[in-house]
Amino acid sequence: MQFPPLDNNWGHILLVINLVVTRLTSRWLVLVVVVKMRFGRIWIPRFCEVKTVLLEEAHKSRYSVHPGATKMYRDLKANYWWPGMKRDIVKYVAKCLTCSQVKAEHQKPYGESQPLRIPVWKWEELTMDLVTKLPRTKKGHDTIWVIVDRLKKSAHFLPIKEAYSSGKMAETYMNEIISRHGVPVSIVSDRDTRLTSRYWQKFHESVGTKLHISTAYHPQTDGQSERTIQTLVDMLRACALDFGGSWDDHLPLVEFSYNNSYHSGI
Repeated sequence: MQFPPLDNNWGHILLVINLVVTRLTSRWLVLVVVVKMRFGRIWIPRFCEVKTVLLEEAHKSRYSVHPGATKMYRDLKANYWWPGMKRDIVKYVAKCLTCSQVKAEHQKPYGESQPLRIPVWKWEELTMDLVTKLPRTKKGHDTIWVIVDRLKKSAHFLPIKEAYSSGKMAETYMNEIISRHGVPVSIVSDRDTRLTSRYWQKFHESVGTKLHISTAYHPQTDGQSERTIQTLVDMLRACALDFGGSWDDHLPLVEFSYNNSYHSGI
């Protein structure tokens, strides 16, 4: 493997020591790297290929899926630093062709939002909504069930079929949510018939979860689901442009990327 020549910036920042370790055969090569730190983060030289790689991986990989400049900056600054870092990230995102195609300016909803009380514990209070009328995939999926934890803003994106009955929805909910996080205290959802049916209400009454319909008192109450859905749609569009394939194939990595990125509401 060839390494790029060290520029002047690396002179006082990085010392690379090649240490050959014999293990059965002499094919093992261990690199001991001493890196200059700043604020507990790795200091990346301004003019260096490493910075380009970091920008690309933090924005275009299957594990990041085109975050906005603020999220990308928050994610990178957790471990890295370089002079003019925020400015470089803003410029990089602004020049991204995929972002310009899928992230048109989203109009904010009319009216002031009506925030609910802050939950005490994660996954005890949820919001949920359905993204319907999607292209039918080979697996028969045409809907995404979006379920968001109101405290941590983490989410599950479940591929389902619009034809699912309330009973099938309850079964999926048991297998995907209750089995992982336990029974929530309350759920806020929109007026989708599957989320307001008699069966659905009786099911949650039996497990001790209170149901609230957002449009019953203000359409902006369930703003968390609406924001998450817009982000989800943008990420799926970006995946379709960059990687091709069916949207449900990308959904697990989109969920990982969403949950692994910075959320301003936390």
